[in-house]
Amino acid sequence: MNLSTLTASQVAEAVSKYNNIYGEMDKALWCLSRHCRNSLLEGRDIEVVETLIWTVKSWWGIQGVRTETKTLMAQALARMEWSAELFDETTEISENAVSFAHHRVSALVLELPRREFSLASKTLHWLLPWRIPVYDRSVRQSLGISKDPPNPFSAYRETTQKLFSLARKFEAENPSWMGEIDPKSPLRALDKYLWSLGGTQATVVRKPWKVVYQLGLDCNL
Repeated sequence: MNLSTLTASQVAEAVSKYNNIYGEMDKALWCLSRHCRNSLLEGRDIEVVETLIWTVKSWWGIQGVRTETKTLMAQALARMEWSAELFDETTEISENAVSFAHHRVSALVLELPRREFSLASKTLHWLLPWRIPVYDRSVRQSLGISKDPPNPFSAYRETTQKLFSLARKFEAENPSWMGEIDPKSPLRALDKYLWSLGGTQATVVRKPWKVVYQLGLDCNL
């Protein structure tokens, strides 16, 4: 992918196609994400956090994750430092954006028995979509990051550097390029664009709101 020539209109087109296929799934995940906030702020690893983790894993086909990982990851997330400001929508990319994303994902991975970078980054992306980029093999390949990096920690840092650089490129654009489905964040939109390059499709969940209703959640927050 030639990052230097990518335009906001190209991203917008990919976002529209993605939303037409997976839009309802994203809406349900965003509902779960918002309901995780109080638990994390209070340091509690309750059911909704585990549900978000396992829904992300199941819907996006992350392979090889052991069942106990959802509990271990929820507990690790609860031990992290959180503030209400972290969940705020932000229109600016701070100077320490790359360091923050790299540190937070790496810290979560190190709390787990296996290096679950894909699940850790995707879960944190859904919790903090303005601050944490997604990382997996498809993203790495689309961004032209080495197939055999020295280690996944450095590969994730390179991923964050490239994606935040792209996000800065579009800061002055009309925000419509990010689509109409929440969360409307640059990193979420860019993930949808990278999905369009990956050549693979996740299974469309026919009843994505079932996981929300089973927990009795109100999505009109």
